[in-house]
Amino acid sequence: GEDQTLLCYKPTYFHTEQNLAQLIHNKLSQSVVQDMPRVSDWIERFTKTRKIQLSEQQRLAVEMAAYSRVMILTGGPGCGKTFTTHTIVSLWQAMGKSIALAAPTGRAAQRLGEMTQLEAKTIHRLLEFDPKTMGFKCGSENPLPHNAIIADEASMLDLFLAYSLVKAIALGSQLLLVGDIDQLPSVGPGQILADLINSGRVPVVRLTQVFRQAQQSAIITAAHQINLGIYPTIEPISDNPVSDCLWHGGGFEPEHGVQAICELITDLIPRLGFNPATDVQVLCPMTRGLVGTRNLNTVLQQLINPPAPEKVEITRGGILLREGDRIIQLTNDYNREVFNGDLGIIQSIDTVEQEVIVQYGERTVIYDYADLNEIALAWSVTVHKSQGSEYPVVILPIYMQHYMMLSRNLFYTGLTRAKKLAIVVGAKKAISLAVRSTDDKERYTRLQHRLIHAGRSSVGNLNS
Repeated sequence: GEDQTLLCYKPTYFHTEQNLAQLIHNKLSQSVVQDMPRVSDWIERFTKTRKIQLSEQQRLAVEMAAYSRVMILTGGPGCGKTFTTHTIVSLWQAMGKSIALAAPTGRAAQRLGEMTQLEAKTIHRLLEFDPKTMGFKCGSENPLPHNAIIADEASMLDLFLAYSLVKAIALGSQLLLVGDIDQLPSVGPGQILADLINSGRVPVVRLTQVFRQAQQSAIITAAHQINLGIYPTIEPISDNPVSDCLWHGGGFEPEHGVQAICELITDLIPRLGFNPATDVQVLCPMTRGLVGTRNLNTVLQQLINPPAPEKVEITRGGILLREGDRIIQLTNDYNREVFNGDLGIIQSIDTVEQEVIVQYGERTVIYDYADLNEIALAWSVTVHKSQGSEYPVVILPIYMQHYMMLSRNLFYTGLTRAKKLAIVVGAKKAISLAVRSTDDKERYTRLQHRLIHAGRSSVGNLNS
């Protein structure tokens, strides 16, 4: 073709990308016949009876959902993605569709379920992952029994999960991908959401209007500023802060940052009515260093969950685990049905049976000592691990010690995990660097090119 660049692929990546592009092209070629005036009438009735208003962009998204085989809904915090998704679900229900809701992680699926008041599953559970074969039971031969599927937190979809999902959706069914394009890309290979949007082949609605209610949140205002490369408006810390987005200078050196985080957790945060043991999550750009997750976990464990005669504790692989500790699941464990990024609390440690009992929300999961390499302390986790989750309070240390990892979308992703209060700890120089840095490690993919190419060749075929 016109591009002479030589690209080297692992064969599985090459074929998966090729097949995904073809599947999406095939779906886009199928039209959904829908009476548009009837959809407009439904929107009028729905907004009137619910006493709600849709922006032009939101209305467009709902109308598009009536007839698009594949579509994307994207936008930043406070722009109404949740509300729009909820309205689309209501429309699809009125159209008599069988709807499936899914997200890449357990936490994200839980949030989607709470928001829509419907059952939402992880994509692995929706596609019926089989630990014996390490594959999915649902696929092209055994498609999902639903004709309308919503996948939330779509920025987290890697190449293989996206392909597995699209492959399991029957040709006549609809797929809505919802996600924030400005967050970090997936941990696995690919940049699926970005490639689909940039191809120009998939219908996209980008919500940009920040609603009045959300405008009152300094977290949301700061997030949009970061996204535009503007140094965010963050209120300097004080004894009686009024903003929900605060900045603690935290000294220039990382050791001052550790001290600042400890002071916030023991003083300001409890005074503002939050419980450090359950409400606060420290998010770091990296694992290493004084303000990295490894060191902070040791410090915060001692601070928030110190040893006590009644608390059983064990040391495994150099890591001390204690009853009452917050932990994170590091891998996808399909037998226990706990997934990478799930957060839990150590309820008890049985030294006789050699078991650790962890509470994940409503569920209790038992680990043998031999399986403890699957979990780690989570008083502090990386921003990457926090994707798809929300916490009442987020503390985000930003230091030059982590300059290699500081980027606009890392800062933006970390900040937007906070629901009620975000506190950025660090020197202005490091914050400024994070806001300016858009040169994330470039990902070389051909999905965008393949989608454009598939589109061109199909136009050629129609004309011939």
